[in-house]
Amino acid sequence: MNIRKILTLAFATTLLFNVSCTNETTEEILEVTFENGVLITNEGGFTTPTAEVSFVTNDLSALANKIYSGKNNEVLGNVLQTIGFDSDKAYLVSNVPNKIDIVNRYTFKKQATVTTNLQNPRYIAFSGSQYYVTNNNFFDVMKLNVYNKDNSFVKSISFARSAEKVVEAGGNIVVQTDGVTYESTPPYSELPTGYTITIVKPSTNVVDKTVTLPSNGIIRDLISYSGDAYVLASDNTNSYIYKINSTTGTFTTTTLTAIPQAQKLRVDGNKFYFTNSSNKIYSMTVGSTTVPTTPIVTTTGNLYGFNVIDGKIFASDASFTADSKVNVYNATNGSLLKTFTTGIGTNGFYKN
Repeated sequence: MNIRKILTLAFATTLLFNVSCTNETTEEILEVTFENGVLITNEGGFTTPTAEVSFVTNDLSALANKIYSGKNNEVLGNVLQTIGFDSDKAYLVSNVPNKIDIVNRYTFKKQATVTTNLQNPRYIAFSGSQYYVTNNNFFDVMKLNVYNKDNSFVKSISFARSAEKVVEAGGNIVVQTDGVTYESTPPYSELPTGYTITIVKPSTNVVDKTVTLPSNGIIRDLISYSGDAYVLASDNTNSYIYKINSTTGTFTTTTLTAIPQAQKLRVDGNKFYFTNSSNKIYSMTVGSTTVPTTPIVTTTGNLYGFNVIDGKIFASDASFTADSKVNVYNATNGSLLKTFTTGIGTNGFYKN
C-alpha cells in the first residue's frame, strides 16, 4: 500500500489527517479538525458520485483529500456546486442529487441533510434566521428557495430567466437573475440571457427591486464586499465591474478597458482579483479607476476554480476524468508557491 502523506513533523504533533491510499481501496481515518486552512470543493462527475472536499493548511504544508467520506463513511454525491458558512456550520450544496449536507465546518461531521423543494440547487447565502438557495436548470426551474435555519422550508421566489449567484449585501439578498445561455446549434456560442440583478428583502422575503444593468456582454459573476454587491460582466473587447447599492438599487460602473472576457471576480485585502478566458489573473484596488495593463500571472490548464485568500491566489487546473491540480501563487508578484493534487473537477476555495 503506497500512502501519500503531506504532513510536516511539527504539524503532526497537533493535528492528524485522513490519509488515502493511492489505489483508493482503503482509508486510515484519524482525528482531525479542519480549521486555519482552506476547504476545497471538488465538483465530481455529472454521472458518477465523485464529488468530494479537500483541505489544505494556511501555510500549504499539509493536505487532506476526501475529508467528507473520511469523516462520514458515505459518498457525498455527483456535483458539489458550492459551500456556504454560517457560524460553525458548513452547507455543502450539491446540484446532483438535489441536496444540501450540513456539517460542522471544523470536524466535518454531518449534522443534517436538506432536500425539500430543491431542484438543481446552485448557490447559498445567509441573513438573520434564514438562508437562501438558488435553483437553476437553465430551462424551466429558476427560483430562490428560502429556509429557516432549523431547515424548514419557507417559500420559493421564481424568476423569468435565471437564478445563479446569490449574496447578502447591506442587509439584503442579492440574486444574479441573468447571465449566459448557449446557441442550440454548433459552435454553441455564448449568449446573454439579460442584464438584471434582483434584490430580495429578508424581512418580507419578497422582491424589493430589480436592477437593470447596461447591455454589455454577459454577466459572469456576483460577489459581496463591505456591504455592497459587485457584478462582473464582459464582452470581447472590455469587461465591467458594477457596484450595486442594495438599499437604493443604484449602481456605478468601472470599465476594465482592453481586458476582454473577464470570467471570475474575487476580493482580498481591499483588492479585486479577476481572471479572463486566457487564464490571465489581474488585480486592482477596490474603488480605483486605474485599470491594470499587466496580469499578475498567467496560470496553466483549465482554470476552473479560483479564489484569493490572505494574499495567496488559488487556481485549479480542473479535470473531470482524473484528479485536478491546484496552483497557488503569491498574489503580489505571481510567484508559484505550491502545486498539489486534489479531486475531480476542483471548482472552489473557501477560507475556514
